[in-house]
Amino acid sequence: MRHKRLLRQLRRALGVSSERALQERLGGLRALGDAALAEGLAALFDAVSRSYEESDRDLQVRTRMLEISSEELTGANDQLRAEAARQADVLRSLQASLGHLARPPDPDAGGADLLGLTRALEHLVQQRESTRELTEQILDQLPIPVFLKDRQGRFVRCNRKFQQFARHSRAEIEGRTIDDFASRTWAGQSREEDERAWSTGHMVTSERRLAHLDPPLELVVNRIVIHSGGESYLLGFSIDVSEQRAARDAMQRAVESAQAASRAKSDFLANMSHEIRTPMNGILGMTELVLESALAPQQREDIELVKGSADALLTIIDDILDFSKIEAGKLDIEDVPFDLGKLVRETVRSLALPARRKGLALACELPPHLPRAVRGDPGRLRQVLINLLGNAIKFTSEGGVTLTVTMRHALEERCEAEFAVCDTGIGIAPGQQTLIFDPFSQVDGSTTRQYGGTGLGLAICRRLVILMHGDISVSSAPGSGSVFRFSVPLGQTAAAPAHAPALTRESVAAALPAPLLPPLPAGRLHIVLAEDNPVNQRLALRLLQKLGHRVTLADNGIDAMEYALHGGADLVLMDVQMPGLDGMAATRSIRQWEAAHGGHVPVVAMTARAMQGDRERCLEAGMDDYLSKPVDSMRLREVLARFHGHRAGAVLDWDGALLRLDGDRELLRELAALFIGDGPHLLEALDQALAAADGEAAQRAAHSLQGVLVNFGARRAIDCTEQLAASLRDTARAQHAHDLGAALDEVYAALRTRLADA
Repeated sequence: MRHKRLLRQLRRALGVSSERALQERLGGLRALGDAALAEGLAALFDAVSRSYEESDRDLQVRTRMLEISSEELTGANDQLRAEAARQADVLRSLQASLGHLARPPDPDAGGADLLGLTRALEHLVQQRESTRELTEQILDQLPIPVFLKDRQGRFVRCNRKFQQFARHSRAEIEGRTIDDFASRTWAGQSREEDERAWSTGHMVTSERRLAHLDPPLELVVNRIVIHSGGESYLLGFSIDVSEQRAARDAMQRAVESAQAASRAKSDFLANMSHEIRTPMNGILGMTELVLESALAPQQREDIELVKGSADALLTIIDDILDFSKIEAGKLDIEDVPFDLGKLVRETVRSLALPARRKGLALACELPPHLPRAVRGDPGRLRQVLINLLGNAIKFTSEGGVTLTVTMRHALEERCEAEFAVCDTGIGIAPGQQTLIFDPFSQVDGSTTRQYGGTGLGLAICRRLVILMHGDISVSSAPGSGSVFRFSVPLGQTAAAPAHAPALTRESVAAALPAPLLPPLPAGRLHIVLAEDNPVNQRLALRLLQKLGHRVTLADNGIDAMEYALHGGADLVLMDVQMPGLDGMAATRSIRQWEAAHGGHVPVVAMTARAMQGDRERCLEAGMDDYLSKPVDSMRLREVLARFHGHRAGAVLDWDGALLRLDGDRELLRELAALFIGDGPHLLEALDQALAAADGEAAQRAAHSLQGVLVNFGARRAIDCTEQLAASLRDTARAQHAHDLGAALDEVYAALRTRLADA
């Protein structure tokens, strides 16, 4: 009876009433990682059961003792003592296990007594239950859904957030799989991700979108395998990223909106440029033609005033467009070889007349060993110098203006040029010097009324210098003049430095001769003029006919294409915006016909579109050059001189190249030597781009090579470059690349011959 009562007490302590319930409880302990405890309890119940069985056997033995001899009774007693010793060993083993699982057994609880051991086990179970409750409370406080699965995919634990997410209670989740309460699609994805985590042992992250909710929910679900008590489990948790995704989408929409606004702004500026430059082309062009005719002195003075006002208006338009290009990030900086000394002298020479009119001395001081050929952006450098020198002349009433050039930090491949524009003008107060580089800012209102201007010049200068990786500053005091300094890094070329004497203020006039128009080569060209504006038609006809050329007029793109292909034209001056067929489409059609039938007719864009990228789009369409309106007669003569030798398909147009450099034979020889060295590298870059099937890189390399060949009038090589650029996506590109290599070899040979004859 004593052993039966002990069994009942043990089962009551564990909260079970039957053998099946006891086995389920022990199995639960094993699942929670308490395998040692479960095995100890099982051994305890086995020991108690065996003790009960031994007691029954003992009764049987005592009964038999009455029937057997004393010797048999002694043997049976020995067996009982051995069995009792074994049971004592089992109890000591249980006590040792209990000591490892919890605190040591209480001596007062009857250490070796089964009842004391039962109380100790009861305390351990309660402690384990308390720990589990604490763990579940901690999990329930987490703001994200958390779950734990076994290897069979059954949920072992989950917190309150997961219950809310799954819309099921803990009792409905734990012990079940995802298939029991989730949709088929969600369950399938979960099983696949679970298996990937089990097989790899790494964190598995996936994104889920619950589109059926309002608003939709964006989740990032993570899974990883963990180990505890010799068992492996799958720990999962999910994070709501709906707000972050909404913010990202809002940012993307804002970026797209800003890009659309930028495109709209660019389109507006391009259209305004076209609409303004078209009438300006007529005003300036016809004014120049009138000034070249016989006029009375008063009439000439009036017309010159009109031309001066038109030039000022065009300058304002250019400033606004330049500033808009810079703001939109659509202004690129070139890296081409040029003669720095020649650029500086020409820039100063262009401003000699306004300085002379105000009675100012204009000086240019160059270092004695200025590099002859450097690499950079000559156009933007000239723009900054003209702006600073023009401002100095405008704000100086007496005295003079000096431009000083200094070379600093000269290295093997790079050098730094510092430019200083010093004047004796009105000066700038210290508090206002930080404002003059801001857009639309000037010194004060009175200055604006007295001197005029948009207040964009210095802002454009500052941004251009920054784009050229330089810096600009000013030092000034009211009534003491100003000094504007800026420095830009330039590339060194293989050309030797020129040994030019330093120029002083007194030697500027002698050193800077008046500009000459490039002479027109003998013979006249047959030019197709594609222009639909009547004013621009008349102006261009007058200019071209005055230069002795034969002109065929086309007022739409279709007629221009027909005249170019079948009219024996030597050159096409193509407006971009025309009815019927625009200039770009007409040029593409011409190039397609030439690709099939051979030949090449030069096409030069003559358009009022002057925004960043317009020139590149014209060249990509197959045009050979670009003239922006208003068309300058000097620039027009240069273009005509360049294409005059086209009909012969010349390997080299040395005389035309010399004209473009104002007769500077030494500089032309240096550029020729530079191209002989750099040309093979340009061709190698083109070949590598073709081999890698990189169309964009091949287009850039072909464009760079063509830009250099144009300087030498290498018509045959230019034609090969254009054909290759037009066939980058065709199978014929290999043949065109071979033809280009052969044409370049001819150019190199012709240049070497010229250099040897020099």
